Amino acid sequence: MSLNSIFLLTWKFFFYPILILIFVFEFFFQVVFFFDIKTFKKTILFFNPYCDQRYWNYQGNSSYDESEYLHHSILTLVKKKNLKFFKKDISKNTSSKQDKIIFYGSSFIDHKYFIPNYKENVNFAVKSYGLDQIYKSYLLTKDNFKNKKIVIGFLIEDIDRTIFDQRNFPKLRYQKIEGNYKITNTPILFKDITNEKITFYTYNFIKNLIFLTLNEYNYKKSKCSIVYKKEIFQFFIDNIIRNSKLLNQDVIFVTFNFMHDVKNPNWRYSFVKDYFLSKNVNHLDMSQIISDDLNNKDLNISNYYNTQDFHLSEYGFNLVRKEIDLFIERYK
Repeated sequence: MSLNSIFLLTWKFFFYPILILIFVFEFFFQVVFFFDIKTFKKTILFFNPYCDQRYWNYQGNSSYDESEYLHHSILTLVKKKNLKFFKKDISKNTSSKQDKIIFYGSSFIDHKYFIPNYKENVNFAVKSYGLDQIYKSYLLTKDNFKNKKIVIGFLIEDIDRTIFDQRNFPKLRYQKIEGNYKITNTPILFKDITNEKITFYTYNFIKNLIFLTLNEYNYKKSKCSIVYKKEIFQFFIDNIIRNSKLLNQDVIFVTFNFMHDVKNPNWRYSFVKDYFLSKNVNHLDMSQIISDDLNNKDLNISNYYNTQDFHLSEYGFNLVRKEIDLFIERYK
């Protein structure tokens, strides 16, 4: 049999059926996404939420309580009760005993189980904030809180949000231009972001399936843009430290992890922990604190987390309050 005949047989009985199958799958996926057929539209199977902007574009904007939050042209959302603190030099109005601690952060610091512990304190944390929004909210308000104790709490994975300009909501994005980090997409507008690029869904599906198979079905193991994520984290932290010294502020960084990451940390955890250690800053590592508490008490890891939103439980957040208070008492 000639080589030409072998090629034709291979094409007919192997490659051709595969091409037909790929075409059928791709046509199906295109229909599902075009008509938004939610039964089959499992975006998580096609896009990595830690790497791919398209995942969040397809998710669209989340709802929020308009009685509590207000649209902000840089930070996306701010709490209405905090608007006065974005004005210049109102420090004379922030001298009460309750305001000795000023909070910045994302969903853990803005959680219903945490807020009651410090309900009289100023709290700038907003759900879905990335580390970039936390940093910028500090820059916009820091001058009104000279000589204060500042607590900045964030989920380790908030680092990943720095590469996106849309997550639960449209958001700011820092980009490195000529060696400097600059915000390039403000003012922030609440608009639907569509995918302008043509997407080959079958390719994305196969690529993600291979990645998940090789990485214990855990997207958190992805290291996309890892150099940028590390560098911009260092930029944020270094600037916060520098400003806090100028304003005579005592800053405490509190880091959080989801339940399954306490015993199975990823690269983010070791990187953040080591960097804080190298800078000799105040750092409450809630993953380590929970692990220590587990060793001393007859509890299960699930006692520290709630099943509604996978954040800490009331017990877990009481432990956060206890550790913050002990830390402040120890170093005052």
